[in-house]
Amino acid sequence: MTRPTRRALLALALAAAPAALAQAPADTYVVNQFGAPVTLDPARNYDSASSEIIENLYETLYTYDGEAIDAFVPQLATGYEVSEDGTVYTFTLREGVPFHSGNTLTCRDVEYSFERGFVTAHPEGAFSYLLGAQLLGTQTDGTDPEAYQQEVSFADIDGAIECPDGDDGLTVQFTLRQADPAFLSIIVYSAFSIVDSQWAIENGMWDGTEATWTEWIGRDLTQEFMQNQASGTGAYRLVSWETNSLIAERFDDYWGGAPALEAVVYNYVDEQATNILALTQGDADRIVLGDRAGLAQLRGAPGVRVVEQNEAGEPFLTTVVTSIFFNYDINTANNEDVGSGQLDGNGIPADFFQDENVRLGFAHLFDQQAFVDQVLEGQGQALTMGLPPTFLGYNPDVEIRTLDLEAAEEHFRAAYGGELWDTGFQFTALYNEGNTARQIALQIIAQNLSELNPNFRMNVRGLPWADYLSRTDQRLAPLFALGWAADYADPRNFINTFYSNEGFYAARTSIDFPEMQALIDQANSIIDQEERAALYQEIGQLHYELAPLIIVPAQFDYLAVRENLQGYYYNPMLSGNFFWKDLSKN
Repeated sequence: MTRPTRRALLALALAAAPAALAQAPADTYVVNQFGAPVTLDPARNYDSASSEIIENLYETLYTYDGEAIDAFVPQLATGYEVSEDGTVYTFTLREGVPFHSGNTLTCRDVEYSFERGFVTAHPEGAFSYLLGAQLLGTQTDGTDPEAYQQEVSFADIDGAIECPDGDDGLTVQFTLRQADPAFLSIIVYSAFSIVDSQWAIENGMWDGTEATWTEWIGRDLTQEFMQNQASGTGAYRLVSWETNSLIAERFDDYWGGAPALEAVVYNYVDEQATNILALTQGDADRIVLGDRAGLAQLRGAPGVRVVEQNEAGEPFLTTVVTSIFFNYDINTANNEDVGSGQLDGNGIPADFFQDENVRLGFAHLFDQQAFVDQVLEGQGQALTMGLPPTFLGYNPDVEIRTLDLEAAEEHFRAAYGGELWDTGFQFTALYNEGNTARQIALQIIAQNLSELNPNFRMNVRGLPWADYLSRTDQRLAPLFALGWAADYADPRNFINTFYSNEGFYAARTSIDFPEMQALIDQANSIIDQEERAALYQEIGQLHYELAPLIIVPAQFDYLAVRENLQGYYYNPMLSGNFFWKDLSKN
């Protein structure tokens, strides 16, 4: 079959765009959703919108076995062995795998991919956070290049991943500092995709040598070539990525056999009504909604299917946890969202949420069950802590703070030594545009806050995804709603992320609760699963007592697709729930 030219694929994209009001082509998978990718570079990737694209353009050594979240099958590897002490993993690579550039996969590509991740050590990437401790002995990232070099040497990086049969061989070896039962599940994540080393180097990326590694530590990868270019081994290769759309074409030389569909088009549209119209008119094959309320317009619509259960009749249990985060050390400099930046009735100070009574007061302004009933249409559940209920260590017996205006008033009257109630405050909470569930969660709090005391004012505003992440990253957001999609199926992926002073969100929130941190550190140091579970359940109890953040109820997930789309399934560990290569249309 003749591969379509770039011009032909662009024509397909225009035909599939919502504004065109034309049927999605029979050989093209069209998706409409809010939230565009931040990057196409695996070393920078650590958000779901980017992962959804990367996991289809690139591939990892192993991947998920269909819908299973804790069973893995070979992808770029064909098998692996583990040493008796659990510290050395040796993978055998698949032979003759082509990259989109035409280069062939070797051990050097795997070695380069992991080394590049640790060399750049991007503060917003996954490498240092998810694998730094295991392979380098530290989670320190490249925020401060000099500090990074004090803890990590090039010899550390070079020695952690090696090619025992030479660069052109098909054997790669990882040496861990200590045994980690979650290692395989971690490297399945899309950030650890294998990149084309020769192609990357030829296009100005790190040259793979010790001589230049310090020049790349902490570098802003969004300004580099691989930010919007890709050469992976996936079943689809990139054609173009613009602000509001992304196009990929079938890779006919894919080692697993060319996929059924010719092209993939993503339209990034924040307006939910536009996306609903696109699906009902057949302009899109799948849409992602910001809340379940939009499903009412899809149920019964001709040609549309809303899928909410697996073949066993069980609801789709998401592994996404959404939280309303308190910022404990707000950056108040030139910050419009904190008002005056003082506790004077017209703003809030940097340490506003360090007052426990302030946090407890806010926790009692959020109506958990009303959110489940009204926003999730009853298809969800309130969570006792920041951990999916299907994960080890979830504590189902902990109470859940919910709407209680009397309790809220009691805590606010006690806050700041009794000063806050009469003085009042004002600030703005943030969410990402298009995510109406997060918007409504914040608006519920804002409304109850103003009804409780007219001197209490919390505005709510949305920002485009990239701007939103940037603002929270700079600690400019006083209070914000953000979710965490599981990178791997282990409780520390959520507990450390939400609660640890070294966790991913700590840079945005400056969270630091010593009693909770001691339990986290203890759980990180042991392998026995029963002991770990008990420690995590204690953390769940502390979540109730300290109110370090507010967990939003988790919805039962769903897929909104056209009836003629075939081959999809639901794996919550994949950002897109399934791989494009498995799709077809009847």
